Amino acid sequence: MKYNIWNAVAYEVTVMLINFDARWMNNRIVNMIRSYSFQDWCEWKTEQSMEDVDAQIEALHKLWDREDDDWHELIIETDPETKTTFGYTLEIDPDFDEFKDY
Repeated sequence: MKYNIWNAVAYEVTVMLINFDARWMNNRIVNMIRSYSFQDWCEWKTEQSMEDVDAQIEALHKLWDREDDDWHELIIETDPETKTTFGYTLEIDPDFDEFKDY
């Protein structure tokens, strides 16, 4: 993506000006800056958004990898009073074939 960073910065400055005081929206110079630098700002904003998305995806993959490690542990729950088993983990073999005769 090719864009002029200074045009993107100029557009961001105009956004801050308008957020500070809405009367800047009627300023002719501000409108000229915004119309001239809008395409560069869109490219820059898209790049920034995609970097944020990539970081979120990476965080999710790390979380999922950690959760996968937790599932390999065998968990057995027993009732402390009666000492009966009422919960445990179930692990299915990846080579499971439902049509296989045993």
